[in-house]
Amino acid sequence: MDATTQTATRIQDDPRRWADDVHTAVLRQLTDPTRHLPVTGGQVHVVRSWTDVHDGHPVLHVVYRHPWWGFTTGLRRHLDDVEDHPLNLPVPGVDAAVDLAEHIVTGDIEESSGSVLESMAPDEEGVRWWGHPPLPADELRRGPAPGLPHRR
Repeated sequence: MDATTQTATRIQDDPRRWADDVHTAVLRQLTDPTRHLPVTGGQVHVVRSWTDVHDGHPVLHVVYRHPWWGFTTGLRRHLDDVEDHPLNLPVPGVDAAVDLAEHIVTGDIEESSGSVLESMAPDEEGVRWWGHPPLPADELRRGPAPGLPHRR
């Protein structure tokens, strides 16, 4: 069985554990005091984070403050697309959950928001969400997002 098939089986067998493994690795990387953003330095500050399984799919939520912009950001990311990089190109000797976490931290959270900024939707607390729908901010437009308690 190749590494991609092993990862797909691991996710399918226990999506909650997969989400928790990726979540733990993301937090470990973002809270590492020696980790700094390229060029400008600074660190991303995690406000809160959690995982969920929605319709059998593991999902990661990270609310964070990025030193490059003056608002709180939320990322909602699916964790089970094995056709997507990096799950389809595993690094030998590196746990797939840790590899995916590194990709999320460097490619999603630490990277400049770029054109995503225009589509970010603020929720009731002012967190500007982006990522895979339905976003927590969509509650204001379409009702509560799956996996999140409805807030009043």
